[in-house]
Formats: sequence, structure tokens, C-alpha cells
Amino acid sequence: MYSKVPGAELINRLKKFTTFMDMADDAWRYIFIFNPLSIYYFTGTMQDGILFIQRDEEPVYFVKRSVKRAEEEIRYCKVKPYKELTDIKNELALNTFFPAFVDKSFVTIKMLEDFNSVFEFGKIYSCDKALNMCRSVKSKYEIDIIKEAGAIHADIMANIVPELLSEDISEREAALLIFNEFINKGHQGIVRLERPYMEFQTVNVAFGESALNIYKYDSPVGVTGLYASSPFFGSSKITLKQNDLVTIPSVFGMNGYNSVCTYCYAFNSLIDYIRSQQEHCKNLKNLALTLLKPGAKPSEIYKEIMDNIHPEIQGTFMGIGDDVINHIGRGTGLTIDEYPVINKNNTNPLVENMVVSLSFFSTLEGYGVTGMQHTYIITAEGAVSVNGSADEILVAGKYL
Repeated sequence: MYSKVPGAELINRLKKFTTFMDMADDAWRYIFIFNPLSIYYFTGTMQDGILFIQRDEEPVYFVKRSVKRAEEEIRYCKVKPYKELTDIKNELALNTFFPAFVDKSFVTIKMLEDFNSVFEFGKIYSCDKALNMCRSVKSKYEIDIIKEAGAIHADIMANIVPELLSEDISEREAALLIFNEFINKGHQGIVRLERPYMEFQTVNVAFGESALNIYKYDSPVGVTGLYASSPFFGSSKITLKQNDLVTIPSVFGMNGYNSVCTYCYAFNSLIDYIRSQQEHCKNLKNLALTLLKPGAKPSEIYKEIMDNIHPEIQGTFMGIGDDVINHIGRGTGLTIDEYPVINKNNTNPLVENMVVSLSFFSTLEGYGVTGMQHTYIITAEGAVSVNGSADEILVAGKYL
């Protein structure tokens, strides 16, 4: 599945980014990108280095390791080796009267202090808004990868996973079987997030009330996990029993891009209470899909959903108590938590070819978590799922 990003794609991305920068501050001159994912986005390679973008000039990728691989994978910008920040400063000889722009959402305070102790820019501003907008609107190249990943993802979750679940199998054993299926079908083996120090495993398996064991990732679906230092994957001590509700959030990535979904299963049989909760989540999802169009404001979509929660899931929708999640979706691409976020505060209109994962869950004490999550492309005609629908809970490979 290994492939290099086409040079024309990379050039178009840089043009798009500089256009957004012009809109944010038409006097910008110097930009330094530290985030390896954003560097990959613009260069097609992911080494230990810093990308320098200057107005009306060819970008320069300063690389510590590996220069050789960077030169093999990169398509259009200059690659130069460096050992210390002073090497970059001496190479560029910039006029520090002009401000520098950096991806402040990624850099630590220490990184920024070390950087400016060498360069001595008078002012350093953030280029994050332009970066977020640029990466959030996907090209055909990106969408094609996400579609391919989504199709494989949906097939595994709908047609293979139900057959992997057997009585007394542990969460960990089930997660390993699913992970193995992912790898065999081309999964890249890693999940990346935009937020520093936030983590998520490729697949998390929760049997019954294990899904109520919330951890730091902002999802209403929890998992007991292996132990406190690794609250992921699944517990080796929790085993599958008759009539358990099974909740499996997962991410399938290819060539850097991700498909995100959560499927729910019932082992042996499904009680009417859980079925009705699933139906209420489904109705909210269908309502959201009528609203998810170019020009729509995420804040208005969020309000419409919250105003239409069925009384039976009031107080359980997207979590309970202090663990309620305050959004129903996030952008998906090179990471699973990109811009835009679908919440009450985001008033920026959605744009065609944004890709978002939407979540609709009900937390059921005594049973677990039911609902659904899928990844959607925003098109002129509306939202299109890349990884199935899973509106109903699956039992032994059959839709109820």
C-alpha cells in the first residue's frame, strides 16, 4: 500500500495554504512548521525536521534525520541537513524585523523559547487557523484514500467481526483478532491525533459495562483496557457472556488517512430496551445528515440535535453526569481529531469536501453504550458515509 504523494498534489496544498495565510494576514513573510503531520502534508515525507515557507519562494525542509529518505520521498521543495537551529539561522539569514509564524498548537513553550533564543524574532504569531482550514478541505487524492480505507473498514466491522465473537473470549483476545484483520487488509498500524499527548488505539473492545469505564479520550464510549497505564484495546479478564452488548470503536488508516467508526453488537440476543435506545440514536443521526451540507454552521447543527433528543435518552446522550461529551463530531484526515468540530461554539460554515466523523451514543448503566459513529464526506448533495451505516445492532452477523 506504500505510495508517494504526487508532486502536483503537494504543490496545490502549498498554494491553498498560502491563500489561507493571505486571508489571515496578507503581510506574512516567514512560516516555520514543526508538526511532522503538517510537514508530511506539504512534503510527502515525515522526518525529524522543520519546514520553512517563505512568501514567493520555494519551501526548504531542514532535516536532521533522515536526509536521504527525505530526498527520496519529497517531490518539489529543497532539502537541507541541519544539526542545530543555528545552522538554519545561518543558512536563511532572515530579516527578523518581520514576524515569524509557527504552528503554535503543536510547539511546546520550551520549543518556542529555544527557537526564538536563536532567531530572535520580534514577534511570533500562529499559523494554526490557516493550517486547520487548509487540511480540513480534502482533495480528490485524499478523499479517494479515505474512501478506500472506509470500504475495507466497513466490510471488516459488518461482515467479519461478528464471526470473531465467541462465548468466553476476552476483550483483549477479540481486539487482537480484529487488529490482525485490519493489518492483513492494509491498515497502517498507527492512529494519530492532533492534540498533544492524546491517545487512541486502533481498536478498543468493550463488553457490557466495560464501555462505561471512561478514560481521557473525549468519547462517551469507554473501555477497561489492559491496565491504568494503557486503558486501551481490551481487558484480558473481561469475557463475553450471553446477551452482552458489545461496543467497538476503531480506526482504519491507509497512506496516512483515517476512517473512524463505532459498531455495536449483541451476543446471542438483544433486549427491546437497548434496541429502542439505538433507534433514538439513529433518528438523531438521520437528522444530522439532513443538516450536514456546505454552508451549514456546526453550532446550528449541534443545537438542532440537542433540541431533538428523545426524552428516553435525555441524560444519557453522549455520556452521563460529568462525562457528557460536548460535541457530536470532529474532522478526520491525517488525524482523527482535526478541524472542524461540531459543537455549540463553532460558527464557521462547513465547506464541501470536509470529512467528519459523527457520533450518536446513549450510555446505559447496567448494559454499556449503544449507538453509532461513522465518517462522512461533505458534498454539495449532502453527507456521504465512507464506512457503512450500522444503524442497527449486529447479532451473529445478521441485522436485527
